[in-house]
Amino acid sequence: MDYKELCYEIIDNHDNIVYATDMQTNEVIFANKKLLQVIGKTKAEVFGKPCYQALQDKEKPCEFCTNAILLENKCYDWEIFRDDMQRYFILHDNLLVLGDRKLRVEVGTDITDQILEKREIKNKLNMEKTLIKCIDTLSHENNVNKAINELLKIVGETYEGDRAYIFERCEADDTVSNTYEWCKNGVAPQLNSLQKVPFSYFDMWIEMFSNSKSRVICSLEELDHASEEYKILRAQNINSLVAAPLFNNSTLIGFIGVDNPTIAYLRYGLLEQVSSFIVNDMQKRLLIEKLHVLSYIDSLTGVCNRTSYIKYLDELKDNNYSTLGIIFIDINGLKKANDSKGHAYGDQMIVTVSDLLKQTFVENVFRIGGDEFVVICTGTTNEEFTCKEQALRAFLEKNTEISFSLGAVWTDEIISVEKLIAVADKAMYDDKRDYYQKYLHSD
Repeated sequence: MDYKELCYEIIDNHDNIVYATDMQTNEVIFANKKLLQVIGKTKAEVFGKPCYQALQDKEKPCEFCTNAILLENKCYDWEIFRDDMQRYFILHDNLLVLGDRKLRVEVGTDITDQILEKREIKNKLNMEKTLIKCIDTLSHENNVNKAINELLKIVGETYEGDRAYIFERCEADDTVSNTYEWCKNGVAPQLNSLQKVPFSYFDMWIEMFSNSKSRVICSLEELDHASEEYKILRAQNINSLVAAPLFNNSTLIGFIGVDNPTIAYLRYGLLEQVSSFIVNDMQKRLLIEKLHVLSYIDSLTGVCNRTSYIKYLDELKDNNYSTLGIIFIDINGLKKANDSKGHAYGDQMIVTVSDLLKQTFVENVFRIGGDEFVVICTGTTNEEFTCKEQALRAFLEKNTEISFSLGAVWTDEIISVEKLIAVADKAMYDDKRDYYQKYLHSD
């Protein structure tokens, strides 16, 4: 074997792809075994054919052809992604002059594994940075709802998804409700329409969640088209999905999910890693809500208490209202009922009056003392207010077990709420005086 034959054998069996073309005709004059193996063709299908046709299956020269920029004794390096192979190559092009003939010699190295490895490292770093950002957001934002909404934005944008959301489970009626949501621009919110959904709708996920596994759907088409899961997701234009369970101790209390995420990020487990931090903030929110209830809600009746009443009066000072109506009520004979029939009976009297007021006025009902209630109506007409007042008086006429004194006043004049309450208070005491004068002997 002479020197030329040895060179040929070395290049032909080289692990990189190597080929040469005539720069005037673009004909392939050499292609090594590795190249033929990569493109899946024989020498007969390549040699003597234009390179763009033999190697790229094109009908005309490639738009990325380097012939025009090659210089003698100077290598030109560039990268290309072959979509048909799903492979990345780095190419080294050289201009070789043999007599009056110019050849383009190209050596290509498959760098797919290196790129994927770098991408894997980059993705992991991005996930770690995102996790730190999520934890930092939950740790430093005092407003729990704002913190969780900001976290969903971070998660949704990291996954490049359409929606990121949290569903919370209500054990009392075994339903789940969408309590938090982030949507990409142009994506319609679903939060309001996904309330009190029977938890049984998620039966296909519960077993997986119970084993602390996430539900990952890379493509909706991989599901059974007759399944409920497929029908529910398709109706919401969800083509891919990742959802991770939320546990408080060992109890499944909900899940966090992302709709239509970028598939590349699905296997990094970001949702599973942030879930425990989310649960901590959810528990913090529940504690705050409980403290709020204890601070502003009367525990016996469920209406607003005196603290809430004072706070509301303070808020009204800064608000303009066209009309103002006040109902002042004091339960008659509560002390006597407590002494003779027990406090449970007296409590039931209070609850009955409270329920009546809630049914009649719905909101801004305050229990300001043991047997006293105030209702504040803003922006209601005189006719509406009078109709509700009459409903209360009609109750008194029909009910022989419970009695209360009532003071009512309505105005469309500019007057402070405190002054109007004082007028209603006086009217209530006038009513109570009449009650005791009428029933003095029976009491």
